[in-house]
Amino acid sequence: MTILLLLYAGAIPLVPLIGAEIFKRRKDVRRRNVCYVLFAMQLLLSISYIVDYISG
Repeated sequence: MTILLLLYAGAIPLVPLIGAEIFKRRKDVRRRNVCYVLFAMQLLLSISYIVDYISG
């Protein structure tokens, strides 16, 4: 069960990176930057959830 959680929590932050790549091809800088911010926020959330799950 822990392995599935790690895979799922690790895959979630990849979604905004896919969006950033799409907007990079479209040359839409503002939306690409928003995707990078969303990626950073989601990465922090995923890491904190994983740490909380493993430690507790």
